[in-house]
Formats: sequence, C-alpha cells, structure tokens
Amino acid sequence: MKMAVISDPHLGAKWGTAREQDSFDQFCEAVGRALQLGAQVILIPGDIFDARIPRPEVWARAMRILAVPCAQEQTGVELDRSIDKNMEDVSPVAFRGVPIVALHGNHERRIRGLVNPVETLEAAGLLVHLHHNALILKTPGGKLAIHGMSNVPERNAKDAIAIWNPKPVDGATNILMLHQAVGQYVYSSEEQPTLDLADLPRGFDFYICGHMHYHSEAAAHGRPLLFPGSTIRTQLLEIEAQLAKGFYMLEVGDGARYEFVELRNVRDFYYQELTFDGISVPQLNEAVKAKIREFLERPRRNAAKLPLVRLRLLGTLAKDASRNDFDEDSIAEEFSDRALVSIGKEDLVAPGLEEKVKFLRELRERRLPVEEMAIQLLEENLRDMSYPQTFEVRMLYHLLIEDRMDEARQKVLDIVTDLTNTELRVGKR
Repeated sequence: MKMAVISDPHLGAKWGTAREQDSFDQFCEAVGRALQLGAQVILIPGDIFDARIPRPEVWARAMRILAVPCAQEQTGVELDRSIDKNMEDVSPVAFRGVPIVALHGNHERRIRGLVNPVETLEAAGLLVHLHHNALILKTPGGKLAIHGMSNVPERNAKDAIAIWNPKPVDGATNILMLHQAVGQYVYSSEEQPTLDLADLPRGFDFYICGHMHYHSEAAAHGRPLLFPGSTIRTQLLEIEAQLAKGFYMLEVGDGARYEFVELRNVRDFYYQELTFDGISVPQLNEAVKAKIREFLERPRRNAAKLPLVRLRLLGTLAKDASRNDFDEDSIAEEFSDRALVSIGKEDLVAPGLEEKVKFLRELRERRLPVEEMAIQLLEENLRDMSYPQTFEVRMLYHLLIEDRMDEARQKVLDIVTDLTNTELRVGKR
C-alpha cells in the first residue's frame, strides 16, 4: 500500500508577483509525481491555500489540480467506516480514483460555524476533511486508519489533542496527522508551542505534521514523525536554501518504509548573510552587487525560472552614513532580468545607534521618574546635535510640556543669536 504525503502547498502565495505561478506549478508536480509513483491515497496535512478566503482565480487552478487524482483508475481503496466523522459531509465522488484526505491549516482556519476552504473542497467531492476524527479505509494491503487534527491555536493545542485522545484501530495501519508546532519543530521562532513530542498519543505507526516549511524527520514514541515541509518557498530562510522541496512516499504492508521525493521545478535559491564594519553606502552597493553576480555565475538546477536571491545585511555603516541612503529596490530592479532579489537591511546598524540603545537601556534600569527620563533624553539629543552646555534644558522642557511654544522658540532664538554674535566677534579679531 503506497501513500503520498504532500504538505503546505500554499496555493495563491505570492499572488501578483513574479512568483505567482510557483505554488501551482510545484503542487501540480507533486501530485503528478505521486500518482506516477503509484500512490493509492494522498494525504495533505494542511495549508492547501495561502488565504482563508481564496480569490476565484486561485480556486479554479486549485480545483483543476485536485481533480486529477479523482480521474485516475480505481486503486482498490474503499471506505470501511469513520470515527466521529459525519459521512453526510462527504461526497461519494471523493472515493473515486485516488482519494485525498486533508486537514485545514492555520492559513485556512476560520471561526467556529464558518466553512473553511478545505471543507468547501470536501463538499465538491475533491477530498475528505478531518478534524478530531478518523477514516478507516479498506485497501489491497489491509486496513488503513487515518486520524486527523486540523490546526488549532497553539495555546490550545496540548489541551485539544488530550481532549480528542485518539486511539489506534486494532488490525489497521494507523497514521496520525496534525498541523501544529511540536516542541522545537516550529514555523517561526516567535511561536510558543504548548504541544511537545511526549504529548502525542501513543500507538500509531506514523506521525505526520504539517505547518513547518522545511522537511525534517524525527521520532515520536519510537515511530517515525515526518515533517514534509511546504512545496513552495515562502520564508526565504537559510534552511530553505539548504534543503530541497518535495513530499514523502510511504509504503506499508510488509514493514513500513518512507522516502523523500525532491521536486524538480523549484526555483534555485541562494541565501547569504553579509556582515560589515563601518562600510560606506557606495562600498555597500558594490559589495551587494558583487555577491549577486557571484550567485548568478553558479551552476543552475532549474534554468527555466529566474533564481531567488536573498541577502541579509548585518553590522554597521560608516560615520555619517544612513541606512535609508542604501536603495535595495534599485539593486533588485537592476538584476530583475536575471534573478528575483530580496535584500533585508533591518539588521544593518546606523552609526551611534548602539550607543543610543545602551543609553535607553540604562535609563530604564535606573527606574527614573518619567519627567527625569524625558529631560535626560532631551539633553542627550542636544549633545548629539552639538548644542553648547549653556543651553537650559530643564527650562526648555518645562516650557514645552506647558505648551508655551512661543516662549520656548524665543529662548532658542536668543541662544542662537548670542552664539552667532560671539562667533562674529571672534572672527573680527
């Protein structure tokens, strides 16, 4: 018995950009390759779509791809029964050809009572949707039980799976599908998962988890835990440049085997972090362009599509340089006929910024009254602007907070006039 596990296609991602077609191309290839390799069931652990309410153009392309397995010859897979699944929601068309069993992910999750996109696909007969329930299928290789929990908010995940408490079906190969962060396996470092590997219910032959966008393999209770990753690059992280995109083929019956199948039509992706120390903007421009040229000289695996280039800039700029003076958009435009360039400059520090951050941190740690903190901030900013120590900061502060703007303006003008007259007298001498 062969199954394909294709996760996180994110159909419709990058809509309106040069990458608009990528999600469809790569999902279409994954489905086609899975069928060529003899898949009798296709499992999709969430995020078929990139949006909760896909645009009609996305629906049309998605349904064309998902209709292909339905049009295949019968593979001998039949519905035996369900657990906590209302079979009135399932069209009989769903078990023609190669059936698809899917979860909804966090991108598709809607509030209780509203139909999500995966449930809509179920109503059309293109797949069967699972959430806190299971299907038991009769296959040529024996019974197959697919248990699924679609995405829930991370704060609720541990409680949700404990309340559901799925049990393996005797005499069947049991697969548990999720779309959650689990332990250290997260989509983003900002996530705070409540679900850990030890919290997964015991006794299943395979554990499959969507949501994380790079493929990985682990174990839960001594059995394989597979993270297929997304079929499209969405985050442009370094690990997505290192690991291939693809899907898993599972074979059960006489033992259990799995293999990761790499997609062929994925764009080449080059990632680099560049660290600088006191670099000028002209030097930065040239360094960035040189790195892009270096990438473009490398051998290509997919010459049919423009490669992706992601540069993350770190370190410091030269004195008197501004991060805003570096125009990353113009560089991307310069190479637009050869690559899709993305440059992140958020971590490039402007001169003096580190000292300002340290100064603010010290102010906070000293727990000064708000008024005193404001006065010291004003003094610090005036020092940066080379104003003389004779400037009466506290007097000016109180004029400003009392909204006596004219008086404050006049005080500043008086000081500037005195300084100007002094400079003129010195010059005449």
